[in-house]
Amino acid sequence: MDEIARNNFLKKFSENRHTEQEHKLFIKWLESLPDEEVDALLEQYGDFFKDLPDEETANHPELFAKIEAQIDAAETEEASDHSIKPKIPFKKLIAVAAAILLFITIGIVFRNNLVKEQTITNNTNKITPGGNKAILTLANGSQIVLESAKKGVLANQQNIIVNKTADGKLVYDASQKQQDNAGLQSGYNTISTPNGGQYQVVLPDGTMVWLNAASSLKFPVAFTGKERNVELTGEGYFEVAKNKAMPFRVTVNHSTVEVLGTHFNIMGYAEEKSTNTTLLEGSVKIISGNNQKLIVPGEQARVNGEIEVAKVNAAQAVEWKNGNFNFSHENIETIMRKVARWYNVSVQYQGAITNEGFVGTVPRSENITEVLNALELTGLVHFKIIERRVIVMP
Repeated sequence: MDEIARNNFLKKFSENRHTEQEHKLFIKWLESLPDEEVDALLEQYGDFFKDLPDEETANHPELFAKIEAQIDAAETEEASDHSIKPKIPFKKLIAVAAAILLFITIGIVFRNNLVKEQTITNNTNKITPGGNKAILTLANGSQIVLESAKKGVLANQQNIIVNKTADGKLVYDASQKQQDNAGLQSGYNTISTPNGGQYQVVLPDGTMVWLNAASSLKFPVAFTGKERNVELTGEGYFEVAKNKAMPFRVTVNHSTVEVLGTHFNIMGYAEEKSTNTTLLEGSVKIISGNNQKLIVPGEQARVNGEIEVAKVNAAQAVEWKNGNFNFSHENIETIMRKVARWYNVSVQYQGAITNEGFVGTVPRSENITEVLNALELTGLVHFKIIERRVIVMP
């Protein structure tokens, strides 16, 4: 359990918002710790426990007495035990006692910091998580605001029916188009998501695409000829329908990703250092200028002039599609660009900001304060919110 996930759970526990499964996972994590880490936890929270004011311990007199007795007994027995038998029972006893103690002390810490957190909350009433928001621009230039459009048929273009499904997905139904594509004049449609938006579209060939915030996809109303060509800006996850006769090509930032049928993610925001293609299934060819490379599942191609290939945890690259922020040793500026795109806020930096990498997962459905508080709990960074501006401080 990483630090952000742990602190996020403890905050939920203090507010009585945790689930039984989360509780069990936390206990399991505690019981799996090496002896020295358990000792460190006891020392850290035990010292805090001893320094608590009387009015706090008075709220749970029996529980505090029991915890204290368990810890004292375990430490006494462990200190007097010079045999070589395993110490796991003592470690587990301490872990359980420490777990109860952690729950209480963390709750007190959060209560003591309530004023600070309330300051953030009071400024974030209008800052909500992103959702299914996008604009569809048809071949004739007309636009449809998808989040407010009614479910059902939105357009009919050359017998390609454009539907908005009950679950808010955009589907191009090509089942009624003429079988002979000769002479078919195919125009282009574009689906664009704003900051704070995401959307899923099923293309005329059956390819499924998930668009992240501040992204767009330009594609033909009907795929004709020998290739299926689309243009991406921002970030998208693709599950390409197989068709050996018509390779599928995604153009993004002057590079091309070519596939026959596969699952991959492309992150190509202009403000990021490189365009990253991460492969989950199948194989893809990355083409940039005169350079090209093939990648296999579990690899990521990073294009910034040259093409660099690295082994990665591919599942982490698509956590956004599954409803999570995933921070994998990312610096605060990279993280805040994700936050800015999803919550539609601006970001300002004050002072010397840490270059440390953050690791953790936070649901994208959470209020912005949940994400910022999880980052603050590392002690490496702090935040202040004014209107829709997030100020990042040391």
